[in-house]
Formats: sequence, C-alpha cells, structure tokens
Amino acid sequence: MRIWERYGIYFLALTTLLIFAILTPNILSQQNILNLLSQVSMVAIAGVGMTFAITAGGFDLSIGSQIALATCILGLNIPKYGLIPSLGILLVAGILLGIFNGFIITKLKIQTFVATLATMTIYRGLALLYTQGHDATIYNYLDIKIFSSGKVGIVPVPVLMMLGLYLIATIIYRWTRFGVWVRGIGSGEEAAHISGIPVNLVMMGVFVMTSVTTMIAGTILTAQLLTGNGRLGQGFELEVITATILGGTALTGGKGSLWGTLVAAIMLGIIKNGLNLLGVPDFYQRLVTGLILIAALSVNTLNARLVKRSTK
Repeated sequence: MRIWERYGIYFLALTTLLIFAILTPNILSQQNILNLLSQVSMVAIAGVGMTFAITAGGFDLSIGSQIALATCILGLNIPKYGLIPSLGILLVAGILLGIFNGFIITKLKIQTFVATLATMTIYRGLALLYTQGHDATIYNYLDIKIFSSGKVGIVPVPVLMMLGLYLIATIIYRWTRFGVWVRGIGSGEEAAHISGIPVNLVMMGVFVMTSVTTMIAGTILTAQLLTGNGRLGQGFELEVITATILGGTALTGGKGSLWGTLVAAIMLGIIKNGLNLLGVPDFYQRLVTGLILIAALSVNTLNARLVKRSTK
C-alpha cells in the first residue's frame, strides 16, 4: 500500500498516456506534448499553493475567483501602466488576498471551507465590479504573450515557469523550517501550538502562497486570452484540488506530494487532451473530472483508515 501511495500516480499517468496513445497516436507528437504541458501549467502552478494549503490541514475554494480577478487586474492595468508595473500590482493583490483569507481563518476562527467559500463569492464580485462586468481586452499589448506563447528553445515559457516553481517549492517544503511547520500543523494543530510553532503566521503564509501561485496562473490565462473577465475560472478550484489530492496529498493534512500534484495535473491534462482529440464534448470531460475527484477522495479516505489501523 505504501508503494502505491508513493508511486501510484506515476503508474496511473503512464497507463493513461498509453491508453490514449493507442486510441489517438497524435497525442505523442512533440508539438502536442508541449502544448499539453502548457495547457496544464495553470492547474499545476496553482497546485503548488494548494498542496501547501491541504498539507497544513486546510484548502482554498476561492482560487477560481482569484484567477478571474487576476485577469481583470492585468486587463485594466496593462493599458495604463504597462506590463511590469501591472505584474507588480498583481503580486501585491495576491499577497493581500492571501492575507485576508489567512486573517479570517486564523483570527476570526472561521473554518477554512466556510471562509474560502465566502471569499470565493467576494473575489468574484470584486472581479466583476472592477471591470463593471465587461471584458478588459488587451489585444494591442502583446508583450504579455511571452507568458503563453514565448519559448526558450523549443520549451514553452509556461512550462519553464511551472518547473521552476516546483523546484523552489520542493526546497521550501523539504528543507526549510516553514515546510516542517506546515507538515506539523497538518498533523495536529494543537500539538503544533504546544511545540511552539507560530501556527497563525504559518497559515497566513500558506494562504499567501496559494493566492500568489494563483496570480501567476492568472498571468498565463490572461496571456492566452488577452482578456480580463470576472466570469473566468469557474471550476478551476476543483481541478486544482483534484490534482492535489490525486497526486497523493493527504486530505487530512500532514503529508503533501508536490511532484505528485504535478504528475496528476499532467494526467488530467492527458485525459482532456485525449478526449478533445477523440471529439468528446466538453460536458463529458467535466463529468470525467468529477468522477476522478470522487475516486481520489475515496482512495485518500481508504488510505487514511488503513494508516490509522496500522498505528493501533
């Protein structure tokens, strides 16, 4: 069971790729693989923050609204201030959103599900209010396209951003005090308090990380669409949570798997890409994603029960 827990997602991803390679050989073309990796980069990047959040014993339902707000911030500010200042504004916005989420969870003691469900509505409302419900188009400001179609050699920039973030996150998770504290809080918040871990501060940092990684994903989305719209990103949070849980991060907290999240995001991308190549309608793809989430939650729950029995 421990072998499956550690390597199961890699086996599932490889099996999924082989199945679709048989059904539609075009999926293995170099161009399609690079396109696929670019497409999954947004879910994978937001999955970095979500992995930390779930490992710490919480999660963030507001990231779908946050990514919409990110597109609106860039869509309205790039024509006024240019790309670099707008990215600075976006970073500050991400930090503030994360602090707000962390504040209402740690200081007001609102459970993470309820808190981020509320902020999901608030941030969606802010995005729509910010643009007055209209599209904020930036078709004449193509320098942002580097974040969607730019390449270094043959490798797309979104893929490099994704891999770079995972390397940085792995260092933070494995070899810093912050990473140890995150795992400790997820294993038992009361025990973490007793052992001297600054729980509230760490949780604040976790939600800042979740929001900032979502803002980065929002930059890629804006570069793809050249539009800011407050209605974008609906269902994005479920894709990210599915990838995180499917990748091996324990829903009960205390154990995360960053590279498992990345591989799970790629596997979900393979399924979507393969179904697209086979001409399967979008609503069936959403159905498949939902079923995968249920399966991932079931396996996660079963594994938690087996671990609990083995420790008795």
